Amino acid sequence: MAIASITRENVLAFRQRATFLHRRLPPGRLVEAAFAGLQDSAPRSAVLALHARVKDVSPSAWKDPRFAQLWGPRGAVYVVPRHDVAVFTLGRFPRDPVLGASVRAAAEKAKRAFRIRKIRPDRALSDRALGVNFRELRIASITGSLRIEWDGATTSWWLVDPPTEAPEPARLELARRFLRSVGPSTPEEFAWWSGGWAGSFGATTRGELSDAQQTFRSLETELTEVELGGRNRWALRADRSTLERAGPVETVRLLPAGDPYLASPDRALLVPEPRARSELWPKSVWPGALLVNGELVGTWRRQVGRVTVRMWRPLETDVKEAVEEEVSGMPIQSARKEVRWSNSDVPL
Repeated sequence: MAIASITRENVLAFRQRATFLHRRLPPGRLVEAAFAGLQDSAPRSAVLALHARVKDVSPSAWKDPRFAQLWGPRGAVYVVPRHDVAVFTLGRFPRDPVLGASVRAAAEKAKRAFRIRKIRPDRALSDRALGVNFRELRIASITGSLRIEWDGATTSWWLVDPPTEAPEPARLELARRFLRSVGPSTPEEFAWWSGGWAGSFGATTRGELSDAQQTFRSLETELTEVELGGRNRWALRADRSTLERAGPVETVRLLPAGDPYLASPDRALLVPEPRARSELWPKSVWPGALLVNGELVGTWRRQVGRVTVRMWRPLETDVKEAVEEEVSGMPIQSARKEVRWSNSDVPL
């Protein structure tokens, strides 16, 4: 089969449709919207990501019993479907036996800490109360034997029975979720997206890259090669026709920092203008992104109910009205919600 040539417009439209940004799901279909996991950065990004995809989301949606909260890809707090815990924990378990032993040792250390303090496994404690290094707890969570609750300020931990699934099927399924959400990609990009288990945020270790390459080899019969911007990438074979036909998306959405649509390393594809990229992904705290009819056209930040939007280009009146409607429906605790507009110095 000839290698298909995919355009940037195809990829962006595919991603937006695959992650339910083209049309909100009916109320209650939260788990479906979270199939690739939701990064839960402050303040409650997971809830705002759900709001961008599902109708009538409540401020407490992250506590839905169908969800679990854990340390996920890139060392971030994640909200994931409870029945998919193995995918987001064991799916990141290193194949290297030495690294695997270090993960198990961290999990045993956490269990000992609970036993020494005679704490019931289902009682939540902070890492300080446990007396275990925070980084070690984060590594231990890859076994699936620890859960967390992050309230925006502190992280509480407790023990659970680990998943009974084997790591290898979980590794393959995690890669499928990644490709289902971002479309054509590479092992290097998957290593970045799924990595950070050792706390090396933003950097990919040699072991993580090796694992990602092995995972793509194991999925070889399910993948198809496509060309994007002069570079060959891999997509799920089942998605090839959808990729080739993906059409423009006409919606207005306020995406929170860490949103699944923004959580990919190919940032130049999402935002071609370098100055705009530096504004959306600064070295300090990241803002959210304004998505208008398939393109990112600005950033936004929130302070309680006040949302300040920085535009990269002038916006039409109907778009501004749509943004104000998005803000008015945000699932946040605030008696008053308002939008303030400012012009960025980024020319688009």
